[in-house]
Amino acid sequence: MISLLARPTYSLSEAARLLRISPSKLRWWLEGAVRGSKQYPPVLRAEPTGDAQVAWGEFIEAAYLRQYREHLPLQRLRPLREVLSREFDTAFPFAVSKPLIAGRELVAEMQHRLGIPEDLWMVVGSGQLMLSEPAETFCRRVEFDEMTEEAMRYVVMEAQVPVYVNPRFSFGVPTVRSVRTEVITELYLAGEPPSAITDIYRDYGVTGQDVNTAVEFETRFLRAA
Repeated sequence: MISLLARPTYSLSEAARLLRISPSKLRWWLEGAVRGSKQYPPVLRAEPTGDAQVAWGEFIEAAYLRQYREHLPLQRLRPLREVLSREFDTAFPFAVSKPLIAGRELVAEMQHRLGIPEDLWMVVGSGQLMLSEPAETFCRRVEFDEMTEEAMRYVVMEAQVPVYVNPRFSFGVPTVRSVRTEVITELYLAGEPPSAITDIYRDYGVTGQDVNTAVEFETRFLRAA
């Protein structure tokens, strides 16, 4: 059975939109790039494939990289990713829970061996191994399947009830309380009052605040990259 992480889920442009990064940047992470006379290899793929479809695992790993885009050169993560991929036998080491939770000692050892700065992944504090701030921020947004240890849901916008994407539900389209944000927003922009929308989706527990969250996500959040 194909892993959920290997399932093609988004076009490159849609994945970039949900992550609020430019398509050119995401393409660089997936396919590599040439800048001047220098060739940069992909960060998230072993080699360029030319595939414009983004697998769920690639989307989650890109969400992880996004936490570092203003801090450190992402090429520094490539060697760590390669080692973790071998050690944990997965093509998507940033999209499974083991390196982040059960495998922290091994990750810290690899990080030290490769001379990778602590703030890239694991830091030592109060005698314990802790995730760096970007990694901790990432973990607050991702939910892992307890059986497979694979990422199964990701928060694309934080709120009292957050907006999630889940490739097993609505083909990865953003939802709030399992209702597509785009559907709620279409009703709202068509003139339906929030009270009417909550009546339509009463069985899902949609509230007036959820309507506001969906509209905020679709009309402003996605456009603020």
